[in-house]
Amino acid sequence: MKKNIKGIYLLEILVFILVIISNILKIEYAYNIILIIAALYCYLRFGFIKDNAYEKSNVIKVVISSLLAYTIIMYGLGTITGFYRSSFGFNSASLLSFAVLTSTIIATELIRYIVAKNCTTNKKPIILLTIVFIILNIVTQISSSFLNDRWIMFVFISTYIVPIIAREMLCSYLAYKCSILPNLIYRILMEIGLHLLPIIPNLGDYLFAIVKILLPSTIYFFSIKIFKYHEKSGNYTKKTTRRIILVPIILLSIVMIYLISGLFKYKMIAIGSGSMEPYYYRGDAVVYEKKKAKEVKEGDVLVFANGHTIVTHRVMSIAHDGNGRYDIVTKGDNNKNVDDYIVQTDDVLGIVKFPVKYVGYPTLWVNSLIK
Repeated sequence: MKKNIKGIYLLEILVFILVIISNILKIEYAYNIILIIAALYCYLRFGFIKDNAYEKSNVIKVVISSLLAYTIIMYGLGTITGFYRSSFGFNSASLLSFAVLTSTIIATELIRYIVAKNCTTNKKPIILLTIVFIILNIVTQISSSFLNDRWIMFVFISTYIVPIIAREMLCSYLAYKCSILPNLIYRILMEIGLHLLPIIPNLGDYLFAIVKILLPSTIYFFSIKIFKYHEKSGNYTKKTTRRIILVPIILLSIVMIYLISGLFKYKMIAIGSGSMEPYYYRGDAVVYEKKKAKEVKEGDVLVFANGHTIVTHRVMSIAHDGNGRYDIVTKGDNNKNVDDYIVQTDDVLGIVKFPVKYVGYPTLWVNSLIK
């Protein structure tokens, strides 16, 4: 077993170095070929250990049920946000791309499973492999232009890197505790199957990223219950306490996603200045209801776009020409003078309904770091 672990460490280091070098040299398909060769070596060198059939079938049910729920929710939201056509086509380029991606997924999960099953008494090799896969996924996708723009880098981290970390951690856990099949089903359906559909929900990068984090978290939560059921370490009190803590966290997450996504009637934004004190302070957040210019009245606290900035100021006067064009004068309650610009019809986003104290601080901190 110790000899196997040394061989696994050597393989992980070798794969890492080869992929990094090939990425620097920009060799096409090198990452995919290296993983396929590594998978064949693992199979021939270490063999394929049989998995736990009972737990495997239950975890597969969890994975399929979660993916089905994901698809229903995403396409349900798509009826509100709209759809765009899938880029997949039955041509040689698309078929080659999907064949390469499928082979890479199978190779990756075969390596992960063989490593996990050969290191049941030592978790370090599977932990290292997970870190290697995360880094390689990032390295093969990142561009030098990302490093020159903090905002693009932030978007890349939040919409790609964090979901990748969630996916890799889930797959390593399932490989270590169960089988290769749940991982193959999850990744092939998630990364390939849904893209074969003719239309894809237009939910935006951030909402898709949030779902790609919540989905593996959900699968992990239900899978761990299956594993705990067969272990004597868990007890009723611990399970009950965990549920009591988990339920409000899930509900809060759903509410935050609803408000931040902006896909529905209400949206939440952070207050970035003290212009509306003492009603709203810097670091607070406000929930606003989406409204059109014709629905705005004097005295309303208006949320509107001023160039690339979102502003929350009070409406002082409204003028309209009878043809659907509105000119709105606004002012911050803490400012001496009215704003030196006129809010146009298309700039109106909505009307503030209520504030939420201190919730906006994380957004302000992120923006300050980016800028």
